[in-house]
Amino acid sequence: MNTKQIKHFFKCDYPRLALLTTGRCLSESSVKPIKVNISERGGLAYYQNVYVLVSTTIAKLENTAVHPYRTLIIERYVKHTRLKDIEPIIDYSKGTTCRKMNEALLCFANEYNKQADKYNLEFRFQ
Repeated sequence: MNTKQIKHFFKCDYPRLALLTTGRCLSESSVKPIKVNISERGGLAYYQNVYVLVSTTIAKLENTAVHPYRTLIIERYVKHTRLKDIEPIIDYSKGTTCRKMNEALLCFANEYNKQADKYNLEFRFQ
């Protein structure tokens, strides 16, 4: 799985999904577990389900001192915090923070793909 694709999704597509489906920009409070509604069909319902599944997946990511995945993704891609400003938050060096960021992205993508299979959503990370 390519972390560049996942980074591009978070930088470009996820904010657009939030704006399209909620009418608001991303915020930390918007990242929470929400129930996916697979009964509705149509274009907007599909995008809403993808947005809900992404937000739920982020909210359910591990957030421990060893694996601060949720904090990393929220700080970097929701709050748009610079990596050098994230380092003191998670208490890691620059190199380790970059490595943990890539781990967080891959963990997110793997978990998202599992959930997308469960709800039969077409959008997946390759």
